[in-house]
Amino acid sequence: MRVFSAFRRRSSLVNTRRIVVLRAMALASTSSARLPPLQPPHLSEAQQELFDDIVSTRAGVVGKEALFDEQGGLRGPWNAEVASPHLGKHLERLASAVRHQNSLEPRLYEVAILVVGVHWRAQFEWYAHERLARKAGIAEAAFPLIKAGAPAERLRGVLKPDEAAVYSLAPE
Repeated sequence: MRVFSAFRRRSSLVNTRRIVVLRAMALASTSSARLPPLQPPHLSEAQQELFDDIVSTRAGVVGKEALFDEQGGLRGPWNAEVASPHLGKHLERLASAVRHQNSLEPRLYEVAILVVGVHWRAQFEWYAHERLARKAGIAEAAFPLIKAGAPAERLRGVLKPDEAAVYSLAPE
């Protein structure tokens, strides 16, 4: 039960973070559907401070190829966070707390992130977390099944029992 209650708390926080980031992106964008890449030297002091903080804390975790786009801007939610640095710094604190101050092992929360990312068709979540899930010890054979949204029964014997439990619970 401990895994399920910790997962539900984390899942709720992840969904809250996703909603806030999406709202920030909607508010920050003007005529286009996507937020333009924000990058130095075109940042305010607060934006530059958050940009530097994100780079220093995330580059070693997700890798530079997942962190930066081709123009040197931040990918995924980080660009939206930099667009609104006062909100972004709190989102970064929330993300850090969710990731590092929970009772789940990395392999369990990485399965959850991948499943939620597939469910919501969030390509960036898969892009940023596939490598982390591999590093956390998720079986290689599980990745194509997770990415395809396979029924939980197909992952029995591929995932460890607690990973399979998270896989089954994540879409709920």
